[in-house]
Amino acid sequence: MVPEGKTFDKDGQTYEVRFFDSNSFFDLRDLREIVQSPGVQSWMTSVRNMSHKHYGKWMNEKGEGNNFLLAIAGADAERPEIQRVHGFIYVYPSELVRGALEVSYAKRPGAPGGLITPALQDTCRIVREKMGLVVTIVAEIERGNVASIVAIEKAGFVKTRDFDRYGNGVWTLDWARI
Repeated sequence: MVPEGKTFDKDGQTYEVRFFDSNSFFDLRDLREIVQSPGVQSWMTSVRNMSHKHYGKWMNEKGEGNNFLLAIAGADAERPEIQRVHGFIYVYPSELVRGALEVSYAKRPGAPGGLITPALQDTCRIVREKMGLVVTIVAEIERGNVASIVAIEKAGFVKTRDFDRYGNGVWTLDWARI
């Protein structure tokens, strides 16, 4: 069973962290806009040149094989501009740390600020509920991606590996901090 999404309030608006609806044109449109934005293309090489079919398959990742793609979306039914998908959080088996999951995230250009941190926390809770155990969750971030470093640290992750020769550092979730 897939757990329900979680909601949080930010600046007087309610947002939700939920799984993507693979049948929704709007979810697909917003995910494509996020992925194709220059910022995402520069930091996340794994999403370059994605096909329409790949987007659909990715939107269906709801925990099978420990892959979770969640949307950060507005939850105000009376305000369609708020209901848009403003970002995503992707959790997947880590190649960095054996037995751990890794998290990547991005927001849509022009999306409200401050959504990534609470969405990361809610995503980690959803993953824990789905898996039924406390799992190690890590993030690998490039030195120059300051906004992602700030968001991950505010979400309760602590730096566990300094920047390597490629400029990548690793942060690990401290469950006691969320």
